[in-house]
Amino acid sequence: DTKIPGRHFIPDRGFASIGYGLPGGMGAALAAPDRPVVAISGDGGFNMMLGELETARRTGCGVTVIVVNNAASGYVKALQHAMMGGRYQSADLVEMDYAAIARTMGCGGIRVEDPEALSPALRQGMEERDRPTVIDVVVTRDPAQMLPAVDNRTVEIKRGDRVA
Repeated sequence: DTKIPGRHFIPDRGFASIGYGLPGGMGAALAAPDRPVVAISGDGGFNMMLGELETARRTGCGVTVIVVNNAASGYVKALQHAMMGGRYQSADLVEMDYAAIARTMGCGGIRVEDPEALSPALRQGMEERDRPTVIDVVVTRDPAQMLPAVDNRTVEIKRGDRVA
């Protein structure tokens, strides 16, 4: 709940920018080092910014990064599923263990495969204040389950519909 005084949500302003999570989280954590900061990224976006994890480690940035790992460019794959009948083009990614990669880089790394383990992992990550922690959350690989229930790009537009 970001409506509680002192809590903030800093989005990428709705431009669907891929790769914003870690750099945005680093900026927030470096600007407010006494406050816990949690960044969220999909695995595709995290792949684009993985090198920034070294910068976060080197600067002692205590950001916690949740990687939503579905081994796909999930939004792209879900749209292809919904709009192209499951003909997938360049949507699947190699299965990666981002927690292990983070540990190799000297960061904290926790892999979550059971939903019950997410809360303790998040608590542990937020307690780590002198280095980044990556929480690699393994989620569904089913493209039919990747999009929220309502997405205007999958709705058929009929003549006379107002699209804007």
